[in-house]
Amino acid sequence: MFNHGAYPEVESSYDEEGNYYAYTTYDVPAGSPLRMSYGDPTNPSFLFARYGFLDESTEATFCKIIPEHINKDMEELGYAHNRMLFYKDGNVSEEVWDILLFQHVSSTKIGDKRALMEAHRSGDYTTKQMLHEKYYENTSAMLLEHLESFLEQLEKLSSKAGERQRDLGDHPRLPLILAHNEFVKQTFLAVRMQNFGY
Repeated sequence: MFNHGAYPEVESSYDEEGNYYAYTTYDVPAGSPLRMSYGDPTNPSFLFARYGFLDESTEATFCKIIPEHINKDMEELGYAHNRMLFYKDGNVSEEVWDILLFQHVSSTKIGDKRALMEAHRSGDYTTKQMLHEKYYENTSAMLLEHLESFLEQLEKLSSKAGERQRDLGDHPRLPLILAHNEFVKQTFLAVRMQNFGY
């Protein structure tokens, strides 16, 4: 069994008879660890929920923007857990901004919604950028509202968990859950600092 690595040295495959093959992706020095990817390295929440560990080496996490309805246009713009990212350095993926813009113009400016989708489909970066600039005040307010709301939820969860931490026999994974929440919190705080200065 290989450990997980955000930058794995090993990939695997199966042949037609079901035999498993593991091979290195580059020359690995003797004595170095061999790791494979257990899943999307940009989503430590998935790795935590599925395998029970926190990969703090990941550079990003899913932004936790979950619309009520995800349509084909949103998927085309990049709505996916491995693309809707907040980075530990405070950057926000282009897909997050595109989805925020799409949500805003869908409810207010149908003509600009069409223009956004046409620009996206044709690779017209200039038109897309013009729309982002036109609605930046709105989309940045949406982003800030999401950040504040999610940080508040994390704080409540962490406070509640802190009250239960004294009884780790009943909740043995609680320290790991708190570490995960802290990782997400620090990433969200970095995004808020980078984009809003506090």
